[in-house]
Amino acid sequence: MVTYFRERTGPNFFRVFYKGVTCIRFDPVEAGRVFGIAKFTPWVKEMREWGKEMVGLYDKSVKEDDEVDPTTDTKMIV
Repeated sequence: MVTYFRERTGPNFFRVFYKGVTCIRFDPVEAGRVFGIAKFTPWVKEMREWGKEMVGLYDKSVKEDDEVDPTTDTKMIV
Protein backbone atom coordinates (compact mmCIF):
# COMPACT_ATOMS: atom_id res chain seq x y z
CA MET A 1 0.00 0.00 0.00
CA VAL A 2 1.34 3.43 -0.95
CA THR A 3 0.09 6.72 0.50
CA TYR A 4 1.20 10.25 -0.39
CA PHE A 5 1.47 12.72 2.50
CA ARG A 6 1.46 16.49 2.06
CA GLU A 7 3.30 18.31 4.84
CA ARG A 8 3.26 21.99 5.79
CA THR A 9 6.62 22.18 7.51
CA GLY A 10 8.69 19.52 5.77
CA PRO A 11 9.01 17.76 2.44
CA ASN A 12 6.10 15.72 1.11
CA PHE A 13 6.65 11.96 1.22
CA PHE A 14 5.32 8.54 0.30
CA ARG A 15 4.56 5.95 2.98
CA VAL A 16 5.05 2.45 1.57
CA PHE A 17 3.74 -0.61 3.41
CA TYR A 18 5.03 -3.88 1.94
CA LYS A 19 5.66 -7.29 3.55
CA GLY A 20 4.89 -6.03 7.05
CA VAL A 21 7.37 -3.14 6.85
CA THR A 22 6.56 0.57 6.53
CA CYS A 23 9.08 2.84 4.80
CA ILE A 24 9.11 6.56 4.07
CA ARG A 25 10.40 7.61 0.65
CA PHE A 26 10.54 11.11 -0.83
CA ASP A 27 10.64 10.17 -4.53
CA PRO A 28 8.24 7.96 -6.56
CA VAL A 29 11.19 6.04 -8.03
CA GLU A 30 12.55 5.35 -4.53
CA ALA A 31 9.07 4.23 -3.45
CA GLY A 32 9.04 1.72 -6.32
CA ARG A 33 12.39 0.26 -5.27
CA VAL A 34 10.92 -0.86 -1.94
CA PHE A 35 9.04 -3.65 -3.74
CA GLY A 36 12.19 -5.57 -4.64
CA ILE A 37 11.71 -8.02 -7.51
CA ALA A 38 8.03 -6.97 -7.76
CA LYS A 39 9.16 -3.54 -8.96
CA PHE A 40 8.81 -4.79 -12.54
CA THR A 41 5.10 -5.56 -12.25
CA PRO A 42 2.49 -3.41 -14.01
CA TRP A 43 1.01 -2.28 -10.67
CA VAL A 44 4.30 -0.79 -9.50
CA LYS A 45 4.76 0.98 -12.84
CA GLU A 46 1.28 2.50 -12.47
CA MET A 47 2.12 3.49 -8.88
CA ARG A 48 5.24 5.31 -10.09
CA GLU A 49 3.22 7.22 -12.66
CA TRP A 50 0.65 8.11 -9.98
CA GLY A 51 3.50 9.23 -7.70
CA LYS A 52 4.95 11.47 -10.39
CA GLU A 53 1.50 12.97 -10.89
CA MET A 54 1.14 13.66 -7.14
CA VAL A 55 4.58 15.29 -7.01
CA GLY A 56 3.69 17.46 -10.00
CA LEU A 57 0.42 18.57 -8.40
CA TYR A 58 1.44 19.13 -4.79
CA ASP A 59 5.20 19.50 -4.43
CA LYS A 60 6.00 23.18 -3.81
CA SER A 61 9.70 22.88 -4.61
CA VAL A 62 8.90 21.91 -8.20
CA LYS A 63 6.56 24.88 -8.66
CA GLU A 64 8.99 27.38 -7.09
CA ASP A 65 11.25 27.16 -10.14
CA ASP A 66 8.46 28.50 -12.39
CA GLU A 67 7.53 31.44 -10.17
CA VAL A 68 8.93 34.89 -10.95
CA ASP A 69 10.79 36.76 -8.22
CA PRO A 70 8.71 39.86 -7.33
CA THR A 71 11.82 41.87 -6.37
CA THR A 72 13.55 41.70 -9.77
CA ASP A 73 12.14 45.08 -10.89
CA THR A 74 12.75 46.94 -7.63
CA LYS A 75 15.67 49.05 -6.46
CA MET A 76 17.30 48.89 -3.06
CA ILE A 77 17.50 52.17 -1.16
CA VAL A 78 20.51 52.43 1.13
